[in-house]
Amino acid sequence: MDKFTEKTLACERKYTGKIINVDLIDIELPDGRRTKREVVRHGPAVAILARRPDGKFVFVQQYRKAAEEALIEVIAGGLEAGEDPVEGAKRETAEETGYEVTTIKYLTTIICTPGYCEERIHVYYAELAANAHAQDQDPDENVYPVILSEAEVEDAIRKGTIFDSKTLSAWACYKLM
Repeated sequence: MDKFTEKTLACERKYTGKIINVDLIDIELPDGRRTKREVVRHGPAVAILARRPDGKFVFVQQYRKAAEEALIEVIAGGLEAGEDPVEGAKRETAEETGYEVTTIKYLTTIICTPGYCEERIHVYYAELAANAHAQDQDPDENVYPVILSEAEVEDAIRKGTIFDSKTLSAWACYKLM
């Protein structure tokens, strides 16, 4: 066992939910010490930084109960079982904003909170069609499109109005591409 490997000795499911499960894992460290890890199990997801032909970006705003506030974020959502990430990104964009994707480019894959959550988010940059159709949100969603110029996005990041990790990651990767 190398110096970074943690050997799983046992795993017990503590919670089974709609979008997450929680496992308590007994592990052995490389030096033989034993301890426990709590891991949130969440399937893969996508995040999309989307831009209209006029150069403005389409974000979404929604209330996030865990944060107890409405956040402005990139378009995002979980993948359906067996769904290709590119197809999931296109589907989520249409559902949450009403815009169809015309071109899409993979940027990166992130793990937002690797200390306790395994979720991997595939991040994309998408060019959108000029006009949107009606949103087709999931029954438990309350998502509103927000249109921002590049200057407005960067101002919101500087002011701390946009601060969730997937959105900051997507913006940084976009600026580096």
